[in-house]
Amino acid sequence: MTQSTLVVLVIGIVALLIVVGLIVAMSRNRSPRLRPLPDESRDRFARSWQMIEARFIEDPRGAVQEADKAAVMILGERGATLDDEKKVPHEMRMAREAAASDQGRQGTEGMRVAMVHYKRIVDDAVGSERMRRPEGRREVAS
Repeated sequence: MTQSTLVVLVIGIVALLIVVGLIVAMSRNRSPRLRPLPDESRDRFARSWQMIEARFIEDPRGAVQEADKAAVMILGERGATLDDEKKVPHEMRMAREAAASDQGRQGTEGMRVAMVHYKRIVDDAVGSERMRRPEGRREVAS
């Protein structure tokens, strides 16, 4: 084996190890795929969300707390692991940050932003078709 063949072989092995390392690193950083909800759960969560949204006008803080509970239930049923902060879905982190912000503690703007993020979680899980409100009802947190 010549020296140039050996160099090419070593470079090829190093390149292969780098590619394998990148693939492993990328697979660890990706969120696990969430499984779809059964139709019964989709309908139940869509109805629940409509009640939570309607409550926002009268009790924004209570609605945000209910929205968080609903999002946890949805994500749990879809197979998300919420015990590791790194694996909590982005929308959930953003919702909780908005609710805990100064705007969320001192006024309703942060809570409104939190509701928008929670709604994205619900919409992703149940589908936009089920999220449509009957005619004449007002959307609260879009």
